[in-house]
Amino acid sequence: MQTIRLSGATQDLPRSIICNVHGVNPKFLEIGKQKFSQLQNGEKAFTKGAYYIGKMVWSKGYRELLDLLSKYQSKLAGLEVDLYGSGEDSDEVHESAQRLSLSVNVHPGRDHADPLFHEYKVFINPSTTDVVCTTTAEALAMGKIVICANHPSNEFFKQFPNCRIYNNDDEFVQLTQSALSEQPAPLTDTQRYQLSWEAATERFIEAADINPHAPESKIHRTSRVSMPAFLRTRKMKQNLEDASVYLHQALSGLEVTRCAFGAVPKTLQPDEQLCKDLGLAPPTKRSKLKFKLMS
Repeated sequence: MQTIRLSGATQDLPRSIICNVHGVNPKFLEIGKQKFSQLQNGEKAFTKGAYYIGKMVWSKGYRELLDLLSKYQSKLAGLEVDLYGSGEDSDEVHESAQRLSLSVNVHPGRDHADPLFHEYKVFINPSTTDVVCTTTAEALAMGKIVICANHPSNEFFKQFPNCRIYNNDDEFVQLTQSALSEQPAPLTDTQRYQLSWEAATERFIEAADINPHAPESKIHRTSRVSMPAFLRTRKMKQNLEDASVYLHQALSGLEVTRCAFGAVPKTLQPDEQLCKDLGLAPPTKRSKLKFKLMS
């Protein structure tokens, strides 16, 4: 049995491999296609500058971001950053942002696919506490430039030209300045595909079959290796979906597996009292079958 680790930011375990088996919602890829089309037609695809979105707690990168902005206010003069998120540290983040001479605006959290975010060109994410940052993948899928720290959680994203990695504070400043003055590179079909759930599923299937004694370099290349052609057929995909549905239904119908995943014991078939507590219709009494022996 092997353990699949989404990134090197997770604990190293025996017989484990690193493979990003996470994809983005197709709507983010569609947004990216629309932006690419606008750029091809000579239109202005992005009308806003930089932003960050994430749960508003200090550990999610807000402290690192505000520290960098505070330290280099003079070099980043004119920069405007919008922060979106909700969380227990919202008030403190807002107060810290107000003390800066830079224009840092704090807003409540929103869905990342909200049309409001379509116009931003640069996504800044200094967080180093994620395993694989979903919002970074979504921003890349939407065709934005992403600025993030050189950290194991961002290893998968280094293959994308719009991902700008900084190793120190000076590089952060340089990359931020250049990103605001440049246009994002258009994603190729292959790059766009790598962000999809379809590609993530294929990576998962391949990772599950990897020889555990394979060299480390081969294991790390799994995020970029394509599946054999026969696995791309519609029949194969349908079989995978059918198997997944069957497995889910089979396991959720067993008392042992339900309890293992946190279900309350003896709730597979709720009794009359439990139905009353949950506001459900009372259970129908099953009629007992009677067999008559024929002599």
